[in-house]
Amino acid sequence: MATLAWLAMLSLFAGPTVAAEFPSIELETTSSDTLDGVLRAALNAPELERAAEGGDAKGWQPFVEAERHRLEELIRGQGYLHARVEMPDAADDAGTSDKVTLKPVTGPIFRVGMVEVDGLQDVATDTVRDDVSRQMMEAVGKPARGDLLATLEDEVLWRLRTASYPFVRVTERELLPIPGRALATVRIVVEPGASARFGAVAYSGLVGLRQDELGRLQPFRQGDPYNPDVLERFREALLGHPSVKAVRLRLPEAVDADGQLQLRAEIEEDQLRAEDVAGNYRTGLVAAVSAIAALAIRQVSVASLRPGRSRWPLWFEVVPVLLLTAAFYLIAQRMLLLAFPG
Repeated sequence: MATLAWLAMLSLFAGPTVAAEFPSIELETTSSDTLDGVLRAALNAPELERAAEGGDAKGWQPFVEAERHRLEELIRGQGYLHARVEMPDAADDAGTSDKVTLKPVTGPIFRVGMVEVDGLQDVATDTVRDDVSRQMMEAVGKPARGDLLATLEDEVLWRLRTASYPFVRVTERELLPIPGRALATVRIVVEPGASARFGAVAYSGLVGLRQDELGRLQPFRQGDPYNPDVLERFREALLGHPSVKAVRLRLPEAVDADGQLQLRAEIEEDQLRAEDVAGNYRTGLVAAVSAIAALAIRQVSVASLRPGRSRWPLWFEVVPVLLLTAAFYLIAQRMLLLAFPG
């Protein structure tokens, strides 16, 4: 059988004496190119090199044995639940002092035959339990991989959190082969914790903003069932406020005596920058100077009016007033923001 060879170039790290006694590692191929690629990428060469650098070249067997067990767990995580990695003894012909061959024996790939979620008896409604069960049944027939187990955990946690159980956690998870068949039972044990409702929101970090102003952005009322989607909408609404730079919403560690979550919203306001102040002052001053110049021209030119005409055109009367109004507004706004940041 062909081999995938990784030659331990330890002479670069630990000198020629150690390199001569610490063997190279050869990993035999399997029937799956995908699995072979995973194993090649996972072979922990740096760790073995560090073991050689430790100077105990004659004691390489424990390090390689640990690597063998790690590769076994990796293969089982790909759905080969009965997989093993064989390594001959150093005294055998296949295990000389300068080369060791690791032989993966995968066996059949297992698929999900059943999903069990324990701990749902404490969930208040049948609707939530049925929803979780339907979602879990979608995994039946898929390879019993470790990433599938992680995905199922996330699905269970998310569905219970959206059902007002914010403190749910997984206490146990396992893949159990079904005897005599290449099928496995996925078993997940959860602890739902207490059902929760929204409580009051306490704000911190406010400088120029008012609590009642931010409270109008809340998409829930006190006493509504907790839902993380609603909480995320609240965070996005706060971030959408023009004076808010950053938001962090904190949940308490437990519900209070009324079954409510007393939330805390930490607000960082968007402070006025010095360059913004200077720029707006310049704009205001330009507007003020322009208005004064227009008024001066008007006053100096009054004597030039034709007989029988007592006033300038309406647009020439209005423009200086608008320029002065804009100037006073910009300057007053910047002064207020400097006096009351945020």
